[in-house]
Amino acid sequence: MSLGKKLYELRTNKNIKQEQIAYDLEISQSTYCDWENNVSIPKRENLLKLAEYFNIDVKDLEEEIYKITINNKKSAIALVNSPNSKINSTEAIIKVAESLEKLTNLFEKYLEKNQNLSK
Repeated sequence: MSLGKKLYELRTNKNIKQEQIAYDLEISQSTYCDWENNVSIPKRENLLKLAEYFNIDVKDLEEEIYKITINNKKSAIALVNSPNSKINSTEAIIKVAESLEKLTNLFEKYLEKNQNLSK
């Protein structure tokens, strides 16, 4: 289950509207809507507020965020967010992209070497 689905389930089980949660958490309704639709991920302080609001352990919400979501069309985009991380998700994406580029270069060199050996 994604974080958005979990938030939706918690909200609808309590029969609460998005607008009410947003008001209670002092955030915009569109921000909460983005969380529920997996468009964005709440910051640590908002995760704590959500856990308190729904009277659940914050780990129940965090476990959904730790998962890596990969959307593969023509290129892969990895979204990584950890409340214990010292970098934000944008920095994490850049690091993942740099690592993938290095890995691709190594793999290309490996293929070139093996093609030369087979000749």
